[in-house]
Amino acid sequence: MKNSQKALLASMVTLSQGVTAMASPVRVFANTEPVQTKNMTVKKETANVPKNGYTFVSAPVSEPVVENNTVTINHVNGEKTRITFLENNLFRLDMEPDGKDESFKEYATPNDSNHTGRIVQQSDSSNEYSKPTPTVTNDAGVYTIAVKDGVSLEVSKEDATMTLKRADGSVVWQESQPVQYKNGSTVQTFVKNSGENFFGGGTQNGRFIHTGESINIVNENNWVSGGVASPNPFFWSTNGYGVVRNTFKKGVYDFGKKNSNEVEATHSEKRLDAYYFVGDTPVSVLQGYFKLTGNPALISEESFYLGHFNCYNRDEWIEGGNTPLETVNDKVKYTEKNNGGQIKQGGVLESLNGTNETDYKFSARAVIDQYEKYDMQLGYFLPNDGYGCGYGTDDVNLDNNIANLKSFTDYANSKGVGTGLWTQSSLTPDPNQPVHLQRDFEKEVYNGGIRTLKTDVAWVGSGYDFGLDGINKAYNIISKAETKNRPTIVTLDGWAGTQRYGGIWTGDQTGGNWEYIRFQIPTYIGQSLSGNPNVSSDVDGIFGGSSTIQARDIQWKTFTTMLLDMDGWGSYPKKPYVFGDETSSINRMYLKLRSQLMPYIYSTAYTSANLGEGSEKGKPQVRAMFLEFPEDANTYSKNMQYQFMFGKDFLVAPVYQNTAADKDGNDIRNGIYLPDSNQVWIDYFTGKQYRGGTTLNNFDAPIWKMPLFVKNGAIIPMFEAHNNAAAKTETNKGGVDKSKRLVEFYPDKESEYTQYEDEGNTVDNSNLEEVNYGSNVTTVMK
Repeated sequence: MKNSQKALLASMVTLSQGVTAMASPVRVFANTEPVQTKNMTVKKETANVPKNGYTFVSAPVSEPVVENNTVTINHVNGEKTRITFLENNLFRLDMEPDGKDESFKEYATPNDSNHTGRIVQQSDSSNEYSKPTPTVTNDAGVYTIAVKDGVSLEVSKEDATMTLKRADGSVVWQESQPVQYKNGSTVQTFVKNSGENFFGGGTQNGRFIHTGESINIVNENNWVSGGVASPNPFFWSTNGYGVVRNTFKKGVYDFGKKNSNEVEATHSEKRLDAYYFVGDTPVSVLQGYFKLTGNPALISEESFYLGHFNCYNRDEWIEGGNTPLETVNDKVKYTEKNNGGQIKQGGVLESLNGTNETDYKFSARAVIDQYEKYDMQLGYFLPNDGYGCGYGTDDVNLDNNIANLKSFTDYANSKGVGTGLWTQSSLTPDPNQPVHLQRDFEKEVYNGGIRTLKTDVAWVGSGYDFGLDGINKAYNIISKAETKNRPTIVTLDGWAGTQRYGGIWTGDQTGGNWEYIRFQIPTYIGQSLSGNPNVSSDVDGIFGGSSTIQARDIQWKTFTTMLLDMDGWGSYPKKPYVFGDETSSINRMYLKLRSQLMPYIYSTAYTSANLGEGSEKGKPQVRAMFLEFPEDANTYSKNMQYQFMFGKDFLVAPVYQNTAADKDGNDIRNGIYLPDSNQVWIDYFTGKQYRGGTTLNNFDAPIWKMPLFVKNGAIIPMFEAHNNAAAKTETNKGGVDKSKRLVEFYPDKESEYTQYEDEGNTVDNSNLEEVNYGSNVTTVMK
């Protein structure tokens, strides 16, 4: 590995907002000073007394037994532990208190036996693993279980506490107490080292650094700051290791809140089943997670463009009210009333396709026309996003409703727009529902032409194995169609393994306020550090809303994986053109820029799915600053929670609060940290240059401008501005012309950029262990 590619895992200081501090890097490579000296363990400061009601796992009764790649430890009190080495830096540890062979399971046991979704991508016996054979050494006070050129696990003969070491003898982690268990709970406790920091845990809203805090690995469906939306039983440490608890049970991870010297990981089951992996860089630890649970999904090309979600098959529109059809400047406004698909007040019913000149303007087709009229980006459209909203009106024959959906899909496709659906109800026909609300997901895909799905409570609502099973089934239905459609699934209530199938949506939230933007930024960073780089939220929230927040929200989400308008619930229609020219022109500017950047966006998405080659492979699109600048200790502080790297070249510093705004929203931004004193940063909009290693305050941020910097030396592949991912045609005048390419160069010595292109909408998952997105073209620009 080249020195330039060796991203050091740095020590980090968890800081309160507004405080700046620095720390020296903690180096974990064999040729540098490790966190702990070779062959040295930390003195245990905690007395070996179990928690109230718990029992410590007992000492080994004899020397561990090796069989192929598995080591078995029998304990004095009847417990049994199996340690299975999958790679020389990846192993599974399964401790069963009853010691029965039948208690060891191939996969995590679901809460419902009917659920077949799995945390891991493949079984431990898969040929995807090298399965090295370990050796056991009877050393003084410990049994040492080791694999060649890999990790070694020391198990105390006295109390079964474990210490994991690298091949050079440096300590990766050490238990401060033996594993302890009781009915309904098991706890593993690690020594917490000075300068060690912790990430992961899924969608921990408003947070990404967890050191000194406790996080719930619980599906709370709490979608505001401090809540948990899509938990993940995975955490990792800057000491160079990750842990996935192989369970569907709830958990709590305490990273030094109760005891500053300990990390305590608890799950609600009487057994310990976990996978452990070791890496020398943050990215290599994330790749250990991907090796185990699968690569993140590469979504379809159309899904990187703005999406529109609403119900168009339920409401009565009555003239007179506050709801405009297009913009707030409409002369005629309406009241939109949910009357269950019936006309009760002399109004007009909405529909997907319209039936005549009078009702067409209330149709989903008309909204596509509006996006085209206002020259706005639109990549895909979900026309049934609302309770009690199907996609047809026939209450006799579901096939007629599927045909209605197909008619809408055909029209949308002619405009370059893909289609999808929302899951309020079961995805198979439910005889207890009226026919117009029944679903047949296979027909919707195969006959209706949809390939995008937004899941909701009926399909994944309780999360855990229920949610993983639901999204797995939906993914398989879409991708196994004859067309090999590449699914885009926007889901909530995720778990470990969800990333194989879709992206995380952070939940129903209220826009129109700065808090909405503020807490989303660290949420996105934290989710990306939890193994799923595909994260999204509603533009300006689903509820509430305002022109200023809409504009500022679109600005920063232009530089994220996905952005979507969740219409029908807010204080105004959630459309980028609704507030008239002043705001619409700003929104259009950023959406056009996003379309131009699509080669860059797609290439970073490709490598964030752990595809491609080189140092970009496995890095998320929305990156914590330390992923690009690991030797700069400043990048690890909580001061960095309101800025991020988008790919390797763009530094994004969203306007997330009212600092000194005037009545028009013109403001300043403070605390923008530009890393690396050897790096020149360029204001993307003005061209002004700044030397790295400095913090910018009072940075001018008029309402049209988000602070955005590009690294000197960057090479940015681009298209001409357009509005959707489909080719430009007579009916799709806003389509992309890929024959016309642009490249922005920021010359500085030698640099290069690798662009990845493929068909953009196909996938072959017939081999679930190696999903294939088809052939691709790689272009290296220097």
